[in-house]
Amino acid sequence: MAPTDIAQAVLKENTYMTLATASVDGTPRGTPVHFAYDSEYVYWLSSPEATHSINLSKNDKLFVTIFDASQSVSELAQRRCVYIQTHGELLSGDDELAAREVYADKFGDEDGRKASEWNYYRAKIGLLNAEKSDEQRVYYGA
Repeated sequence: MAPTDIAQAVLKENTYMTLATASVDGTPRGTPVHFAYDSEYVYWLSSPEATHSINLSKNDKLFVTIFDASQSVSELAQRRCVYIQTHGELLSGDDELAAREVYADKFGDEDGRKASEWNYYRAKIGLLNAEKSDEQRVYYGA
């Protein structure tokens, strides 16, 4: 299976991704969040007071990991992961409206109740790193 096919399957079959952010002083933070995606971006919805949101407001560097956490230990040899080294951004205006649509397509209107108190964010998926990717792990860089 081609790396892009693996990536599409992982993105389609999973609802959580881990955001790895760092504070200004370099303190790392990994946070699982629900995500939706389109051909260019992954999107998530978060509280502006969340540590990862505060980190992104000061340091937009981001590393995203998406994997199937339901796999058993015996299936580890078959695990598939998508890794994205990128930058995160807070959305507003038309970009926020577009993110709401993508998010609602995946999760319905359930999270719409949080729209007034939570913010939409996105990160560019970027370009495939074919040299680093293999049959299980797919790497992208913005």
